[in-house]
Amino acid sequence: MLNIFPFSATPCITSYAPVERLFVWFISHHDICPPLTKMLLLPAFSVALSHLLSKCLAVEHDLAARSEHTTAVQNVTALSILPSQYFEGNDGPWSTFNMRVGTPEQDVRVLVSTTSPETLVVLSEFGCSTKAFKTVPADCSMSRGGMFSPNASSTWQDQGMFSINQDGVGLEANLGYSVKADFGFDTLGLGYVAGGNGPTLSNQTIGGVATTNPFYLGIFGLGTQPVNFTRLGNFSAPSYLTSLKAQNLIPSLSWSYTAGAIYRLKRVYGQLIFSGYDTSRFLKNTVSFTMAGDVTRDLVVSLQSIIYSGSTRTPLLSSSTNVFLDSTDPFLWLPAEACRAFESAFGLVLDSATGLYLVNDSHHSSLILANAEVTFRLSDVSDGGDVVNIVLPYRAFDLTAKYPLVGTTSYYFPLRQAANESQHTLGRTFFQEAYLTADYERGTFSVSQCSWIEGADENIVTIPPKTTDVSSHPTDPPSSTTPSTDPNAPNSHHTLEGWMIALIVIGSIAGLSVLAGLYLFFRKRINTQPRDTHVPQRDSKSPSSDLKVALEQYGDSHNNPYQEIHSESQAGQLEADWRDHAHEIDGTCEPVEMDAVSTRHAHTPLASRSASPDGQVS
Repeated sequence: MLNIFPFSATPCITSYAPVERLFVWFISHHDICPPLTKMLLLPAFSVALSHLLSKCLAVEHDLAARSEHTTAVQNVTALSILPSQYFEGNDGPWSTFNMRVGTPEQDVRVLVSTTSPETLVVLSEFGCSTKAFKTVPADCSMSRGGMFSPNASSTWQDQGMFSINQDGVGLEANLGYSVKADFGFDTLGLGYVAGGNGPTLSNQTIGGVATTNPFYLGIFGLGTQPVNFTRLGNFSAPSYLTSLKAQNLIPSLSWSYTAGAIYRLKRVYGQLIFSGYDTSRFLKNTVSFTMAGDVTRDLVVSLQSIIYSGSTRTPLLSSSTNVFLDSTDPFLWLPAEACRAFESAFGLVLDSATGLYLVNDSHHSSLILANAEVTFRLSDVSDGGDVVNIVLPYRAFDLTAKYPLVGTTSYYFPLRQAANESQHTLGRTFFQEAYLTADYERGTFSVSQCSWIEGADENIVTIPPKTTDVSSHPTDPPSSTTPSTDPNAPNSHHTLEGWMIALIVIGSIAGLSVLAGLYLFFRKRINTQPRDTHVPQRDSKSPSSDLKVALEQYGDSHNNPYQEIHSESQAGQLEADWRDHAHEIDGTCEPVEMDAVSTRHAHTPLASRSASPDGQVS
C-alpha cells in the first residue's frame, strides 16, 4: 500500500510520516468515502500533491540554507593582526607586521599600505646585491625585513615582470613611483605563526622587488581592487581583503589601521584589524567621510586648515584643499605655499642632494625642546561642516634617514612639495597620530585622534556586513540590540517547519474530506426521504421526468460534485430500473397492497450500487 503514496521514494519524506499515514488510512478505508478514495488514486491528484509538497520542501531547504549562511557570517568576528614588535626602515622608524610567504613558509616583515591591492616583498636574489646597493650593508637582509626566494617555494606560480603602475595609473603613479616587480601567485599568511590571528590564503598576488627606492621594506596592501596583468589580457586577481571576505574569514570589507609611534609611552606598535576597530586606541568623534569615486584615491578628505602651535600660533595653509590619506609613502605632500610656511615655522632647509629636509643635531635638540604641535583640520566638505582635528607633536616629524636613502644617517622632516592637487597626500607620518577605519561596503571611512592611555584594555568591535544595516563608524559602534534588515537573516516568522508542511498537505486532504462529507450528507437525506407506496400508473408522463423533478429537490445535477466524479448518468440508470420493475396490474385480479419496505428497496435508485470484484466502488 505504501507504494501508491506519491512520495514514498523521496528520501526527505521521512520527516513527514504523518502525511503518509493519513494518505494510507484513506486508501485502506475506501468504504467510508468512495468518491474521495477515487480522487486520491487519480494520477492528477498524486501529481498535484507531489508538486505541493516538493514546493514546500524546496522553500524549507532554501530558508535553512540561508539561515545557515547568515548564522555563519554572524559568527565571524573582527580579525586583529599582531605587529612584529619591530620598529625599522631606512626612513622611519616604523612599526612592521609579520608575513609568511610560500611553501615552506618564508618569514618577512612589511609595512602596511592603505592603498595597494597587492603585496610586495624583497627578492633574495637581488635585494641584497650590488644591483640594489653600491655597497651592500652587513645587516642587509635584516634591515630590509627579511627576503623571499620564489625558487624555494613549491607553490610559486610565476606570472612575469610587471610595473606597479603604467601611463599615470596604478600604485602611487601620481607621486612618481616607477618600480618593476616579478609577480606571481603563492601562499600568503599574516602573523608570525598560523592560527586564529594568522590567516593563511593560497593563490595570492605577490610581487618581488629588489630596488631600495621607493620600497626599502616590503608592503602589505589593504586595497580592494583586483590586480590586473595587462600582458595577460583581461586577467585579474582578487586582493587579500576580498579573499578574506570571500572565504568567510571576516564579516565585512573593512579595516582599521594606525601606524604606531615609537615616541609614545613605552613604544606603541601599529595596529591592523580586519572588519573591526579598537575603541581603546582613539578618541571618539562624530565625523564620517564619504569615499571618493577614484578607486585609486578613494580615502580623500578636505584639509581645511593646518595650524602651527609653538611659541606662536600660525596658519600653515591659506585655503582648503583635498588630500589623500595613504600610508604607503612616509611624507606629507603639500602645496608649495604650505611647504614655505613649514620651513619658516620649523626652521627647515631643503637639501638639494637628497631632496630631503635634513635636520642637524643642534637644530634637532632645539625642536625637541620647543615641542611644537601641528593641527590638521579635516572635514568631508571644503568649508564648514563637521570637522575633526588631528594633532601631531613635533616628535611625529622627527624621523631618521639611513643608507642608502642618505650617505650618512641623519634626522629629517618628512615634507615634500606637491606639483599639483593630485599629489596632495598625508602619508605614514600622519598615521602615527591618526586612527583610520575604512568601510568599503558602505563607502565610508572615519579618521580619529589616537588615544595614549597606558595600560588601556583592548576593546575590539566588529563591523558587520552592509546587509545588517548597522553603522560602521568607530564613534557609533554596532548595537547588539539593533534589529537586522538582512532578508537572509533567520526569522521565526519566515521559517517553514516540517510540521507546517505536514499541516498544508493534511489541510488539502481535509478539504477533500469536507466535500466527501457533503456527499454522504445529501445521500443520506435522499435515502430517508418518504416515497409513494403505490405502483405508479402509466400515463403520458415519463417516469424519468418524475425522477428528474425529485432530484431537483436536492440540487441541480449540473452542480452536483459527485456527478462530476462519476461519469455515468444517474437519470438514465434510474429510468432503466423503473422499466425493469414496473408492470401493469391484471384487471381480473383483486387489488393487492404492495409491501412498503420491498417497494422502497426496489425503487430507490440512489440506494442501489454495484461493486467490482476487488471491492472498489464503481
